[in-house]
Amino acid sequence: MEKNEKPTVSLCMIARDEERFLEEALLSVAALVDEIILVDTGSVDRTKEIAQKFDAAIYDFEWCDDFSLPRNLSIQKASSDWILVLDADERIDESDHEKFRSLLKDTSKAYLMTQRHYSNDHRLSNYMPCQGEFPHWEKGHMGFFESSLCRLFPRRPDIEYRGRIHELTEHSINECRDVSLIHSGIRLHHFGHIDSVKKKKKKSQLYTKLGEQKSEEQPTTWKGFHELGVEHNCNGRLEESAAAFKRAVELNDTYLDTWVNYGYVLMELKRYEEAFSSLSKALEIDQKSAEAHCNMGVLYMRRESYIMAISHFKRAITLKPDYLNAYSNLGQCLMKTGDVPSATRVFQQAYELSPQNIQLLTRFGFSLVECGIIEEAIIVLNEAIKINEQDERVWYCLSEAYTRAQMNEEAVLARKKFEALAQQHK
Repeated sequence: MEKNEKPTVSLCMIARDEERFLEEALLSVAALVDEIILVDTGSVDRTKEIAQKFDAAIYDFEWCDDFSLPRNLSIQKASSDWILVLDADERIDESDHEKFRSLLKDTSKAYLMTQRHYSNDHRLSNYMPCQGEFPHWEKGHMGFFESSLCRLFPRRPDIEYRGRIHELTEHSINECRDVSLIHSGIRLHHFGHIDSVKKKKKKSQLYTKLGEQKSEEQPTTWKGFHELGVEHNCNGRLEESAAAFKRAVELNDTYLDTWVNYGYVLMELKRYEEAFSSLSKALEIDQKSAEAHCNMGVLYMRRESYIMAISHFKRAITLKPDYLNAYSNLGQCLMKTGDVPSATRVFQQAYELSPQNIQLLTRFGFSLVECGIIEEAIIVLNEAIKINEQDERVWYCLSEAYTRAQMNEEAVLARKKFEALAQQHK
């Protein structure tokens, strides 16, 4: 590249059956890139047709249980100075475009981007409520969690993806003495963790299979076992998850997140003493881990030690003031101890942080039901239904509230609605 020439950018993607998402992804970066390379791993929908509308160069690749291979093919086919990697369910907001262009001046750097994973499950680790910062992308989503990975780097033969699953360029970049890996400050708005998307894509079996293969191929690499433990946990395979986390901590006993996740899984398996040991180890590593305190609080709550649970939930909220799951659990514990006014204030605080969070309202409503405060419970649960009348859990709780209020006709109707939605969502 001549000194005064404008740096060029190749968008490199892999995709399979992404017609629902692809066009919006391409539109979000069309003004930033000079060419589009798309490696298709077997689409049977309109993915290729949509890519052609953007003049993408399309290459077919026969899937072979290794994400790094099609990734590297896309890079090899690129011709620009820089490589931008994007998945079909990711977008870059226009407000970050100018910052993106400013990064292209120095090819001695590669850039991490922050993936903002939208989800309506406030129990997820490091979950934060949406605050209207990006209203277009946040619409319909109550919150998110974030992680970082390299997605912008200079095109050169020694930078490549590695890893059958959870593939990364970071390992090869770290081997390049003349390239520094730094944070870009740019967000990738990611929609792959939305329930409807996860159900449709059905990636869990594939990811588990590849995770198991990766662990077999790298039996002394702790991170592969950690990733496998997370994957098993997400798909309800708790025994397998616990075994993977156990192996991960045997290989590396200093990684906080493994102990936190391991403790949670052991708790789900009702192996409470082991869970306590795991979460104690997490707090030994970092006393300021809000996630470890919250999980320890849940452990005490399940063993009906509500005073101890309350202490940990309050500590978690002090460390992380927007920690919705800690608020929700704290509210339930306060209800259990009979402190209804304090519990109500806690749920109100959480609701102010995330006013569209149907899970919070449902938990509050059901806690009121359990305490026999039925009239207020019915009001809260009907507010939840206004947010989303397709949530089966709210109808179940409402049927219980109506039953206790001896409002039999309403109880029957709510129960029928719950059963119909449960059948529909199977």
